[in-house]
Amino acid sequence: MKRKYGPIQIDDECVDQVVNAGNLRTAQTWGDITDMPITAEELQTAVHRGTGNKAPGHDGIVMDFFKKNWSILKDDMLIMFNQMYSTGSIREQQKHVIVLCIPKTTAPKTPADYRPITLLNTDYKILGRIVASCRRPILAELLHPSQHGAVQGGGTFDAVATVRDATAHAEKTQTPLCVLSLDFTEAFDRISYIYLFKLLAVYGFSTKFTAFIKNMYDQAYSSLHINEHTTSPFPIQCGVRQGCPLSMLLFASCLNPLLCLLDRTLTGIRIGRGTGTAVVAYADDITLLVTGPNDSPTLAETLLRYEKATGARVNIRKSKAMAAGA
Repeated sequence: MKRKYGPIQIDDECVDQVVNAGNLRTAQTWGDITDMPITAEELQTAVHRGTGNKAPGHDGIVMDFFKKNWSILKDDMLIMFNQMYSTGSIREQQKHVIVLCIPKTTAPKTPADYRPITLLNTDYKILGRIVASCRRPILAELLHPSQHGAVQGGGTFDAVATVRDATAHAEKTQTPLCVLSLDFTEAFDRISYIYLFKLLAVYGFSTKFTAFIKNMYDQAYSSLHINEHTTSPFPIQCGVRQGCPLSMLLFASCLNPLLCLLDRTLTGIRIGRGTGTAVVAYADDITLLVTGPNDSPTLAETLLRYEKATGARVNIRKSKAMAAGA
């Protein structure tokens, strides 16, 4: 686990190339919104949208505690969360998480036979949910239109429908088409913090917001709980945190330059009078629509550059390809 979450070696030149590929920047008005104090309404929504019967984090406090004592706690909670957000004063105990290892099989023998489940403290998740709610509309403007996850109104149906229509068009017009489904090894865990924070700055997020995200991840520790024993804490120095409401948004932001590069460099397939479609994504599930052999070297080069910039790794064994059309 210590090796898995250790610092990721990246190529600085590739980082600069990739972060500037998705070259949209947030409007000044969005920066002003993300810097505004947390309101009582935002806090109440975040608390009461949290589902019950969830395992607590390191502090043992569940969401139902805040819900049932809302009338007593709400004023103090608002002051506390605004202080955490405005100053970034998130204590190490709040960022300390427990990782449970759940067996994938009835007879696990190796670490690969276990699925790690992260248990975050509830106050950490509430804060992440508040920040995610104000950032989600920004993503609708920043993310490439091929990304159907992490944005309001997006869904798997739109992504699947796009791939279905492209395949049907290729079969009808006898257009050669290779539908390539990419799989990334431990996609959410293999994101370099250097890449993440530089990307947020390039996208034009305010210094205050970027500093807040850094504080959420700086000095973060996890302890592994297995066989009724909890290990000593070890540092988390890469990846976005499982279970945090912000994680999907941060990951989609990190993946966005890759989608921009692929859409810009691959030929894609044109359906009717619309523009060509080369890539379809839902969170980390990426489907490429390759129509010619000349795209292969460009695709390999783009993926390699993204891997060097972020620390991501394409899982060749789990990636799939399907031929359609001529």
